[in-house]
Amino acid sequence: MVTKRTATPVKKNSRSSPKKSPIKNSTIQNGLGEAIGFQDWGFTDVPYGTQLSQVNTLFNNNRWYLVSNMRQLLSELYVEHGLIRTIVDIPVDDGFRGGVEVSSKQLSEEELQELMISLDRDDDLNAPKQSCKWNRLFGGAGVLIMTDQDPTTPLDLKAITRDSNLEFRSVDMWELFWDKQNTEGYDPEIQFNDFEYYNYYANIIHKSRVMRMTGVTAPSFIRPRLRGWGFSIVEHLVRSINQYLKSNNLAFEVLDEFKVDFFKIKNLTDDLLSAEAQQQVKRRIQMANWQKNYQHAVVMDSEDDFSQKQLSFAGLADVMKEIRMQIASDMRIPLTKLFGISSAGFNSGEDDIENYNAMIESEVRNKSKYDILRIIEIKCQKLFGFIPTDLSIEFKPLRILSSVEEEQVKTSKFARILQARQAGEITTYEFRDACNRDKLLGIQLDTTQDQVNPEDPQIQQVLSKHAILPQADAATADGNPNPYETTGPAIEDPGANREDTRKVRAWDYTTTKRVVPHGPDDPTEAIDPRFTKRD
Repeated sequence: MVTKRTATPVKKNSRSSPKKSPIKNSTIQNGLGEAIGFQDWGFTDVPYGTQLSQVNTLFNNNRWYLVSNMRQLLSELYVEHGLIRTIVDIPVDDGFRGGVEVSSKQLSEEELQELMISLDRDDDLNAPKQSCKWNRLFGGAGVLIMTDQDPTTPLDLKAITRDSNLEFRSVDMWELFWDKQNTEGYDPEIQFNDFEYYNYYANIIHKSRVMRMTGVTAPSFIRPRLRGWGFSIVEHLVRSINQYLKSNNLAFEVLDEFKVDFFKIKNLTDDLLSAEAQQQVKRRIQMANWQKNYQHAVVMDSEDDFSQKQLSFAGLADVMKEIRMQIASDMRIPLTKLFGISSAGFNSGEDDIENYNAMIESEVRNKSKYDILRIIEIKCQKLFGFIPTDLSIEFKPLRILSSVEEEQVKTSKFARILQARQAGEITTYEFRDACNRDKLLGIQLDTTQDQVNPEDPQIQQVLSKHAILPQADAATADGNPNPYETTGPAIEDPGANREDTRKVRAWDYTTTKRVVPHGPDDPTEAIDPRFTKRD
């Protein structure tokens, strides 16, 4: 608080004491900020440190509010500005390019193929992809698991069957509100919101039916202002984007005034004093412009003059280049990806792409892997009635090979598979299946025969080593007389040898099938009747 005090004039008196100097007008600094030397978002009169070491500039260059809390602004930026949409979409599109590879020992090749076809047909992976975009733009998003169950109850995965309705829907953070938002539900010690239900357009949804995504994690000082979500990637791009927009606006204005026409008319000042003369001057200039535009010539009086002046663009291109580089460095996206600018000089651009791929792995794929795996687990429950315990996914490589490099890789793979086949480490079926899976040949090799082929020399060799015994005497190590039926001690085993999860393959008899004697007194090994050589 500042208080002004004005001195009252003192009357002169001969008997008064000696003259005193008059009290000058002054101000009293009695505010807390002035007392500690803090003024205008910074510290002043600090006895130590140079001006360059002070924090005044840092204070003045902060907004002190968050763009992530402005839904309308972010939505309009995404729709109207191509740069914002490119920054949000391109890393996600590249991260999901090619889809994922699903692997599990508890699923056969046919079941894995059925799973991938179902994911593509129902467009299930598009939901987490779109949610990742909203997550980057707004700082939070989610994927709704929509079934025919009551949405207010916890999700029951075992109740999902082939006949159940199942859909995955992408939503952004502004479509989801929980029942204790900005109330006592927030625990600052563990930075967690304790709640049970989401509100989705007045529909109550249990939290187990929402796969929630959060944006970039904010510091604890700012985290409560984000209502449990993260902050947008646009938050740290405001300065560089403002510079980019201002430079484009400047270039447009300069281009609009790049060429200016100058008309020098005799006695123009005197003519402007008359209204009729003003109209004649305007008509004269208009006719000159018409003639110049259509006939590319100007006819004027000998005492008049016409000239053109052009503005210079020198330095403007360099400024815009530096601004584009600043945006690219803030986003960790190379100029070749962000603006389509080719590499200059001796730089091939491979190092920039490697850095960009590392950013996608850490910021896009790593954050979305759980949601994709969860969707595939739910699809397995719907299609096969169980969730494999060893289910895993792998993203396709980010690096795009040229046609020559791709053919070299295929040639190398085919050579390795062929060597393994010639060495007897894999069967003919495995060789053909590997060629089909990696598309090493221009045709699809036949792998449709599920039963043992008696004409295969490998099968004949196996059959010649074993006696053919009746099925009733067969026994296996787990005590089940018929391992191809889902009865006995192994019925609860979700392994790959169950009839309802896996078809019998030729190599089951040649490499992995384990037989045991009929009993302690009979040394003859039990052979499945399907080993019997056909007539």
